[in-house]
Amino acid sequence: MSAIGRVFSLSVVMAFFVVPAAHAAIGDRCSPQISHNGVANAVCGGVCAQYGMGFTGNWSNDPNHPPVRSCIDSGGGQAVCGCAITMPSQDSMSIAPAIHHFDAATPLRMPVGLKTTCMQGPDSLNRSAVCPVVMVNGLHFWAHSYNDNRFGMALVAYDSSGNVVGIIERTGARYVWDIALDGANQTVILKGQASQTISVRWRDLIIPQMSGSTTANYVIWPTATSGYASWTNGAANYGYAAPYGTGSNQLLDPYVEHAAGKQLCEEKQKPWFDFVPPTLAAPASTVTCIAPPTPGQSTYNAAMNALLNAAVNNHGLMADLRTATTDALLIQVAARWGYTITNADIAQSRDHSAMASRAVSSEEMAAASTDSASCGGVNQRPCSVCAQEVCVYWPFNFCCIKETCSCERYTSSCAAGLHLDGNGLCQEPCPSGLATDSAGSCPTTCPANQICKDFRVFVEYNDNGTKSNGVCESWLPRSDCAKGIPSTALAAYEVIFKDGRAYYKSTNTLVQTWSGNSQREMLYVIDARDNKIYMVNVEGRFIQVRGTANCVGDTRPSGASTGDCNKPRLTTHAGILMGSFAGLPTPNSQPGETVMQKINVIGAGTIQVNNGEIQWITNDSGHFTPSQQNLMNSIAHIKTAGFPNFPPRGDCAYDLKPVPGKTGVYRQDALTGSHCEL
Repeated sequence: MSAIGRVFSLSVVMAFFVVPAAHAAIGDRCSPQISHNGVANAVCGGVCAQYGMGFTGNWSNDPNHPPVRSCIDSGGGQAVCGCAITMPSQDSMSIAPAIHHFDAATPLRMPVGLKTTCMQGPDSLNRSAVCPVVMVNGLHFWAHSYNDNRFGMALVAYDSSGNVVGIIERTGARYVWDIALDGANQTVILKGQASQTISVRWRDLIIPQMSGSTTANYVIWPTATSGYASWTNGAANYGYAAPYGTGSNQLLDPYVEHAAGKQLCEEKQKPWFDFVPPTLAAPASTVTCIAPPTPGQSTYNAAMNALLNAAVNNHGLMADLRTATTDALLIQVAARWGYTITNADIAQSRDHSAMASRAVSSEEMAAASTDSASCGGVNQRPCSVCAQEVCVYWPFNFCCIKETCSCERYTSSCAAGLHLDGNGLCQEPCPSGLATDSAGSCPTTCPANQICKDFRVFVEYNDNGTKSNGVCESWLPRSDCAKGIPSTALAAYEVIFKDGRAYYKSTNTLVQTWSGNSQREMLYVIDARDNKIYMVNVEGRFIQVRGTANCVGDTRPSGASTGDCNKPRLTTHAGILMGSFAGLPTPNSQPGETVMQKINVIGAGTIQVNNGEIQWITNDSGHFTPSQQNLMNSIAHIKTAGFPNFPPRGDCAYDLKPVPGKTGVYRQDALTGSHCEL
């Protein structure tokens, strides 16, 4: 890809290095006395370094061990260190990501099903003339979109000759407009439509390209996704033509892919190989070509060579060998196919890596350098421990050459008795046995005159709701909806009182509860942040249009119902305030399904207002479930705001009447006359 495109700008370059894996040339070296494991690394590290080697982790001070006895007798030392020459592997490469911008029209050997779609911004519908590209270790990673417009991207790696050598597929965003580097977390951030992002680890950008090692990656894909097709890398075809689809002897059948991979790797003079089976959704196959050991190398003996030579010519054998997860199973599989191998054969095949020091991830290095004094305590980050290590073996992922190991899953833990708070720090237990909240923090005591509850933002405020994701109610006779009142529209529903009557503050018009059918009612909430009162007419959950609270992508006159919209806006008691609490305008990017927001209110329920005069009020809110005391707090607040005709007045007490069919819901009527006439 020497002419992959012209560079427009360079935004940032960062680098980090992975400890090289040690391979081959293992040897014992005499060392001073080693008393225990705690000092072995320090002693043997220096010893092995004198010989240009690395310490493998194996040592002995047993005088009955022949190498140790030899060192003692020769005066060379009192112990033996296991040392190995460190040979380059794909994990010894430095990862130095840089972001460049290339002409969006750059011709690429793009895998089938992908396209180049680079936009001018997160909310723009216009394509950009340039595309952000990640450059690392001589490879260009382009963030491609899918022809079927699915919610995902394929980060495709091209080498200097334009060959596709790797594909990293991720979901979570589409249509890239920017790429950023997060040096602290060592990730590449792909920024897509509606400010959605995809994170890719730097270490995932390591793709073996014969950098002194035995393996190299290539990607092949079908020449078409219908009719007859062959496998191709964009420059040449491999295997043989077959019908695209599923079933015996068709593309996406492993036997066809096996033949294509075999031909490709023979062309590269790396005749051993393995491949990743593609799928209809991702019809590309990563082929790893492997060079067998040269004559005289002890890594493989005749029995293992015969078995692996047979596997690259027989897909059934290759597939069967993949199922072997233990030495015993490997022996059994080989026997089924007429090959005799022993435990000794397998052990010999691992000679060059059995004592080799493995690659260490950056997370492991950080964890190893963090002792108990600097993690896990109060106001400290938790200590990290690797809970799942994954090792990659070549060939066929079951045996022989352990190329790399990395930690795929970590657990974080605080010291005994501490918990992790919302800021990722270890803290003391919550007082009085209180449980932590959804953010992992100790809950604060809710004021006596308020209701404090957490709500899922995704459910209460969402411009992309559908029945299937549970945001739109099942009775909604439309395929999608919007939910919640935008922060820019909330002021249109604020109510103030003048001369004992309720007015919408923004228009100075009297408040009037909708009438006409049984599903029409008026919701009220009293915001605990500023004590403002909001009243919203709803019809079921459709809302009365006020201010900018119109349909999404449509407009209705003020006072109309959103029920007539193509994409109607709905709301709930929590949805009335969610937009302003979460700062959400419209249209908004889809909130994460687990994002929570705490909303505090003085009270919430339903209310009847005729020509500005309140007739009755309830605590009917399933979201906040106000108590009788909360209802009385709401009444007191509305009296203070300017509506006098609520008890207590004179000698009148509250008369909270249960609402039939609704447990815990009460209604208080307004007072008439100068004395109590309830």
